[in-house]
Amino acid sequence: MQNKKRILLISSLFMLPFTYLLIQFTTSSFGAKWGYVTGLAGYWVYCLVIIGLVTGGNMNVIKSLWRNQNNGKYAKWISLAAFIPVLGLFFVSFLPNVAQLTLSTGVFLVIVVLLNGSIEELYWRGLYLFEYPNDSRIGFLFSWLLFGAWHISLWFANGVIYKDGFLALVGGAYGLGLLWTWVARANGNLKAVTPAHILVNLFAFTALFVDNGF
Repeated sequence: MQNKKRILLISSLFMLPFTYLLIQFTTSSFGAKWGYVTGLAGYWVYCLVIIGLVTGGNMNVIKSLWRNQNNGKYAKWISLAAFIPVLGLFFVSFLPNVAQLTLSTGVFLVIVVLLNGSIEELYWRGLYLFEYPNDSRIGFLFSWLLFGAWHISLWFANGVIYKDGFLALVGGAYGLGLLWTWVARANGNLKAVTPAHILVNLFAFTALFVDNGF
């Protein structure tokens, strides 16, 4: 058990230099668009490897992160809180840009956000919920702080345009991470945070894809 905790903590800390160097390499080698997506794919593989090591490849562990439910009077309202950012991004990022997406780009976008939202929640919320269910110092703070911090790597992607700037990218990740970590730990599962994460990514990535000519 201690080895799995150590793997999770070390891998999360190593995520920062790893993703920075990965995104630098892929966007320099393959250009802004495909380098960005290739970098994300490398990040997903990294997350999946650690998920496999920490859970032992046991699908019952992953399923439990959806089935578990803490007994709480306000569980349904807490779950709804995970979706608060979705409405704002729908109007700010999605509606002004969705008409500019081609069908093929839209399909590709959906695949990207489904993978990104699901894998990130399993790694950043799920594994910490599994390994540190009663330790808010590590289970909450590490997962939140490092989830936000890894987004700094994306800011340094060569040639990628972020029209709303650093604060929206990294500050937004910290804000969303704080909300979703609280919801996941309050309810003891990923039922609300995963679809909320996917929707936020869908709306935010729509603007990102349009701005960068996907």
